[in-house]
Amino acid sequence: MKKREVFNYPPTVEVLRILTAGSLKQNLGKAVRLWVILRSIYGDESDEVKLELGEKFHFLQWRDLFFMDAKKYHQRDIIPSLHCINELNTTFQKDQCFCAIKLKQWLFELNLKVDEKQWSESFKKYYFIQDDELKQILLTGIIKHSYQNSQHNDNSLNTNNQFSKSLPDGRLFAVTSRNLKDNDFQSLIRLGCLKSKKIKNQDIYIKVDKFPELFLNHLGNEAIQTEQFTHEELSAFSNSLSQPINGIQRFFIHAEYIVHPRLYDRVEQLQQELKNIWKQDKVPLVQLNYQSAKLYQDTVYCIVYPVCIYYYKRAPYLFAYGQTPQINGEDSWSKIDWYDYRLDRILALEQLSIDADNINITNIPKHFLDKCYGKYSPSPDDIKEKMSTAWGFDIYKPQELLILRFDQYFYGNYIQGTERDEMFHKITRQQVEKLIKSYTPTASIEQKKLLATVQSRSTNDIYCKINYRVDDNNIVMRLRAWCPNVEVILPLDLRYKMRKEMEQTYKLHS
Repeated sequence: MKKREVFNYPPTVEVLRILTAGSLKQNLGKAVRLWVILRSIYGDESDEVKLELGEKFHFLQWRDLFFMDAKKYHQRDIIPSLHCINELNTTFQKDQCFCAIKLKQWLFELNLKVDEKQWSESFKKYYFIQDDELKQILLTGIIKHSYQNSQHNDNSLNTNNQFSKSLPDGRLFAVTSRNLKDNDFQSLIRLGCLKSKKIKNQDIYIKVDKFPELFLNHLGNEAIQTEQFTHEELSAFSNSLSQPINGIQRFFIHAEYIVHPRLYDRVEQLQQELKNIWKQDKVPLVQLNYQSAKLYQDTVYCIVYPVCIYYYKRAPYLFAYGQTPQINGEDSWSKIDWYDYRLDRILALEQLSIDADNINITNIPKHFLDKCYGKYSPSPDDIKEKMSTAWGFDIYKPQELLILRFDQYFYGNYIQGTERDEMFHKITRQQVEKLIKSYTPTASIEQKKLLATVQSRSTNDIYCKINYRVDDNNIVMRLRAWCPNVEVILPLDLRYKMRKEMEQTYKLHS
């Protein structure tokens, strides 16, 4: 008989966070339901929730075993009314239907329970929330904001929210059977905790012998993970203030994250695959199926040596060395270089063996293999060094001289005394004029106009020079944010680009 995986993990905040994508603050009810369903399928014999299910089962079999009088009360599109209850006792009794049990009871009263105070403190370490809001979530499943109570409430605001409606009386399983089947069970399949196939047009669920390694690694590591920061100063700052002070969390980081929630599972899976790859003594090459924004969403295949993951601005990126996205028809090995692949755009990742047969099949150039498996293979230190030589994130793009003019007061408030103060080298207006003469055609109209423009500016303005990564969109976005407190003097093509964008913006708002 196969040794079956047992799910006997208590509902700690860390465990529940694993079970649902996005914020647990918005998906607590679903996370707890998934936790209960896993117990009903994989719990040990002492668990009061454990069901006698075969290796294969369909949803109605699970439903009829889990709930009492299920055919009458737990129909596809109807939220079950309160039924089969023990009116003499408010706590869980075996002669009650599971749909009568409230969210708080599942967490703090039944088998595998956790201490409510400790659980609440743990929740607050992850989410900024007031005590009354947390109490409301535990009682009803949602935080009721003012607009939800307004007579002008627009239900469309919550169309995709698991808790667009409160749980009736806080009952965790007071949801439709359709919601359980199409939402919760599908989530367990995506987590790799169930398999499914269709037999005679009916969904059949198949138990797994072992939970996915990604899932197990998370479950086995419930300690709060401290974010790793590039800057040691920020890391020290975080370590100093990351824990609550007198029971109140005082330190928060807000990082904009543009990855769509439906892609969280894919990104998480890719990170785990890369983690396993980097554990190997000899890091293998990987083939990426990548949807390139640069190529207008075309998908390309790139063979690369994976190096590390950076979270930059709004999304995580895989830095790798090898093939870069090229237009169809171009020689895919014509340009071997560094590239940052946004994780949510990686559609698939395949690990390649590096034996002789594989090399012959894929025609991997020898000089590329020598670089990857030589004495100085690509490393995160290479990336840090390249980032330090020029302003910009796209380290594979060429460098060019950038001259900026800052308003004196803006420079004093936002540049001087910051990390950018060391990055931007101050120069005099006379030096700027010499650079203009060096980087523009001699005695050209462009040169004369630019010299006249600089000479017309205030003598109190601050000029800086820096090497930057050409066409790095992050730099363009930063310059836009600084307008009108900064002026691009050189290079001319970037100056013209900024002017054209501003003219177009003016036309839109005029």
